[in-house]
Amino acid sequence: MNEMRLLLFSLLAGLLCPLLFSALPPWQPFAFGFVLLLVFCCLRPAAAVRPVMAFLLAFCWALFSHQLLLDRRLPEALDNQRIQLSGRIDSLPTQTETGWRFLLRDVRDASGQALPNMRLHWWGGEPLAAGEHWRFEVRLRRPRGMRNPGTFDYEAWLYAQGIGAVGSVTAGQRIEPAPGWGQWRDRLQARLAGSLEAVEGGRRLLALLTGDRQALDQADWDRLQTTGTTHLLVISGLHVGMLAAAVFALTALVLRYLPLRWSRPQLWLSAPVALLAAAGYAGLAGMEVPVQRALLMCSLVLLLKLWRRQLPAIELWLAAMVMVTLVNPAAPLRAGYWLSFMAVGLLLLGMGGRLHVRAPWWRWGRSQWIAFAGLWPWLLLWGMPASTVAMGVNLLAIPWVSLLIVPAALLGAVLDLLFGVDLLLLLAARLLNLLMLALDWVAQWGAVLHLPFPGWLAWMIGLLGVLIWLLPVGLLRPLGVLCVLPLLLPQHERPLVGEARVVVLDVGQGLAVLVQTARHDLLYDAAARHASGFDLGEAVVAPGLLGLGVRQLDLLLLSHADTDHAGGAVAVMQRLQPHRVISGEAEQLPAVLAAVPCSNGQEWVWDGVRFRLLQAQNEGEDGNARSCVLQIWAGQRSVLLPGDIGKADELQLLAQLAPADVLLAPHHGSRSSSSYAFIRRLEPHWVVFSAAYHNPFGHPHQQVVDRYRELGSEAIYTGSAGAVSFILSPDRPLVPEWRWRDRARRFWHE
Repeated sequence: MNEMRLLLFSLLAGLLCPLLFSALPPWQPFAFGFVLLLVFCCLRPAAAVRPVMAFLLAFCWALFSHQLLLDRRLPEALDNQRIQLSGRIDSLPTQTETGWRFLLRDVRDASGQALPNMRLHWWGGEPLAAGEHWRFEVRLRRPRGMRNPGTFDYEAWLYAQGIGAVGSVTAGQRIEPAPGWGQWRDRLQARLAGSLEAVEGGRRLLALLTGDRQALDQADWDRLQTTGTTHLLVISGLHVGMLAAAVFALTALVLRYLPLRWSRPQLWLSAPVALLAAAGYAGLAGMEVPVQRALLMCSLVLLLKLWRRQLPAIELWLAAMVMVTLVNPAAPLRAGYWLSFMAVGLLLLGMGGRLHVRAPWWRWGRSQWIAFAGLWPWLLLWGMPASTVAMGVNLLAIPWVSLLIVPAALLGAVLDLLFGVDLLLLLAARLLNLLMLALDWVAQWGAVLHLPFPGWLAWMIGLLGVLIWLLPVGLLRPLGVLCVLPLLLPQHERPLVGEARVVVLDVGQGLAVLVQTARHDLLYDAAARHASGFDLGEAVVAPGLLGLGVRQLDLLLLSHADTDHAGGAVAVMQRLQPHRVISGEAEQLPAVLAAVPCSNGQEWVWDGVRFRLLQAQNEGEDGNARSCVLQIWAGQRSVLLPGDIGKADELQLLAQLAPADVLLAPHHGSRSSSSYAFIRRLEPHWVVFSAAYHNPFGHPHQQVVDRYRELGSEAIYTGSAGAVSFILSPDRPLVPEWRWRDRARRFWHE
């Protein structure tokens, strides 16, 4: 490895290393060390010392940058407070089923104090436009998300975008419209949308022209995910790079063949024009983070051309990673960072030495195979699904979009805006419709695979296997196939016979509890589906169960039909296909669930673990009272899952209940439940409150918390601890196996 590559690797390692920390060390010593290292570097140290110096410099820079990002978060004194503030709308707002979601920058409170950039939702609010200046009344919260194994890290996503607060808008007033650029962008989008109305489904083209994701409906996104083509219908690095390359080549041709007076080298005009075109396209798309990354990489390539330096491809790749990470050390917390850079790196690895010895069709086909196979470990790492037909579809879809639709759309947009000629724009819309029809047909034969993360050791072995598999030299490929098997056949630790694992997931204001025995899986409740359309069954429960090794449910037990308990059931059923569904309000549930009623006193045994169903009322309009209660025994250890029963129902069931070591607090700890008689009967050592952090209902009520504490129970709150796991075993002391917020903590987590 030459010195340049070693230095780049050292810089990248130093920038990435702090992301492994659960807490940041004090930054002052590292800031002082950074200055000393810079001074020492000026003295031209020996070649053997330079990689170490590069690592330490990058490490100190990353620590300092992360500390600055953390310091920009909402002050704790303002957490869950309602205040008045003002700021500018950043990028295109997203319309939800209940209002608008948007980013706010340049934020100040009523006293003029600066506040961090924030992500807000305005229920039933007025339409918003990028660049507008607004005054809002907002209930603010620090950036906290649900913490569960195998699920999306919302806090990391917010941190990587520099968002220091989230909140809900209760009232708003527009102070001033967007400046000229913002208004021009909105007018441009409205003009293009009007022209595209002439073609049915033509508005989809706005996703490629202006980055408007709302131009695609949910059916479109599902179709794209099933076929592995989501990356084609968003403004990505591929489109920005191709536009820059096309403008660069076109400018060079114009200078070469037209009689223009340009005495300087052609490169001096071609490179800036290409960069301006790419920047204009990125600005039109709202300068989202992936587009910023692509623009930065284009700038690096064009700068090297102006400098007349020809770096090897691997060094250019490393330099781009270093530059992107140097500008934003939190960028590696986004999946797009790794997927985009790894795709390029895999192509460099798998196509090395073969670009000039094979036919173009072979090179194109192999590049798609490399992307298809090589990115699987990275999709697993980020909990993302993989399409079984992605390789074949992308063989045709990428050139169709990149060589036909995007050029026609951009040129057509220019002609329509300047001369009112929309023929080329409408042609691009029709070409996109043809693509969507083809994808719709292919989606019938394709499938989306959701594989769980197999653990770090198995993942690294699988990654090594994929790299061996893709090497140009094929002698080691059988070994690569063996190494890949841990990715396809992951193994997860399960309870022993006679034991049960009980995992209370962190699902906000709702409930979902996984019960595992040696060979069976039961889910008690499936969390909520919110009015905004956000389905926790799909986004949290199903990925969380997959991360815990569940491939199919033996039983889905829904305590009752309230949306915070059964709202996510349909999504869970589609992903995990339970053999049976039981509910306390079976008739109130969607017919697709085919739920059967809860039967009071029903018992069964799985792998030496005993289960029993109880129900205070089996009819009536009070859904909480009809909750199907589940008690589980592993030897003498027991756990009780009571749903949303109230005090009257507790008293009615009192004679049938046995003492429980772990109790899930009824009705999220509301004041209408958890009577003294109920708690004394159960004598729980642990009580778990499944409720959202800073929820608007005040759950758990302080009187209830005090009551449990008075009677000797130790409380755990999913809103602050994340998911929590217990092992019920006759031979083990009963303590939490883990609390996920602590077990998987990184410094950006609250």
